[in-house]
Amino acid sequence: MKVKKPILAKKPLIGAAVNFYGKRYFTKSVKLIHDDAFAQLKPPYIVVANHCGFTDVGGLIMCMYPVCANFVISVTQMAQWPSLIKHMGVLPKKQFTVDTSLVRDIKYVLDHKRPVVIYPEAKLSVVGKLNPVKPAIAKLIKMLKVPLVTVCFHGGYLHKPRWSNTKRFTPVYTDIRVAVTPEEVATVTVDEIYNRIIRNLTYDDYAYQLANGIQIDVPDLVEGLEHILYKCPSCGEEFAMTAHGNTLTCSKCGAAVIQNTLGQLVGGKFDKVTDWYEWQRSCVKDEISDPDYLFEGFFRAEKLVGKKYADMGDANLIHNAQGLTVTFGDQRLFYKAGALYTLSFNNDYVFLPSADAVYRFKRQDRAGCTTKLNLAVEEQATLVSAEK
Repeated sequence: MKVKKPILAKKPLIGAAVNFYGKRYFTKSVKLIHDDAFAQLKPPYIVVANHCGFTDVGGLIMCMYPVCANFVISVTQMAQWPSLIKHMGVLPKKQFTVDTSLVRDIKYVLDHKRPVVIYPEAKLSVVGKLNPVKPAIAKLIKMLKVPLVTVCFHGGYLHKPRWSNTKRFTPVYTDIRVAVTPEEVATVTVDEIYNRIIRNLTYDDYAYQLANGIQIDVPDLVEGLEHILYKCPSCGEEFAMTAHGNTLTCSKCGAAVIQNTLGQLVGGKFDKVTDWYEWQRSCVKDEISDPDYLFEGFFRAEKLVGKKYADMGDANLIHNAQGLTVTFGDQRLFYKAGALYTLSFNNDYVFLPSADAVYRFKRQDRAGCTTKLNLAVEEQATLVSAEK
């Protein structure tokens, strides 16, 4: 069976995107700040970057041009325009799965003196900080024996938080570093590569906003944030938070908190979104330590078929000490405890891979349930790893 070779990024297509769209977007919608560091670098090399949204994809294209890289992306991002996206230079894979063919494709691109871009978090940042990163990325880089460049975007999350329906104009600062030089490739250890990645990609966008006095004053400042901050710190009720304008309110006890234009929370137990989120994590950690822990959610199953998702009927999702089970129709997906170290999710969907397909599950109730499930999967994976 003949193996298809990946398509290298088409320079005329990338050039058109940069000139007719990118330059306008990154001056009027985002103020992209970078120091032309890529102009001093000669491919091939691997770029790893943090992932908040379009700014760290389009921003990287802008920073690297006229050098054109191939980006590793999720197959779910190719559903709408697969032919066009392929020629933009992508290497598709299923999220959170082992794919040996991807290694072959990356090597092909590097052998043709092109860079490869990888987002090791494999999903968008939840609260403007680095998501869990698996050490496997360091092993891959060591195996491929090419220099490593890290790119950390500060402010990209503020521009379009994953929970928001609108974009905000913000300055986005790009920190570009050569993490592994050509001279170090042969000698640096896997652990050191991993440590450098984590150190260089660690960031906090709310801290960046406060430190730089970045004012964000929009009518829907926190609308959607209830999907991430789902538990009331005052009464402990889950999935009762509502948002309007700049105010989050618990529909059970009435406790309210306001977010100011510098991203700080006023009037509640926490003054930072990140602290509230980590408190929720600690609550979930306590829950999963109970042998009788159970999370049950009701969803609608959809399967990616070609360019569209096909409806597969109602789905029952259960997460317990054994792992994650989803039942829909006559089908059943099971991921044992620790098999997933995190989840691909958004306000309304959970995305799960199987051996032969990609599914997404749309929540039928309870805003915030997808966030809690993500925290439970991450904490269970940590617990399983600690027990080994």
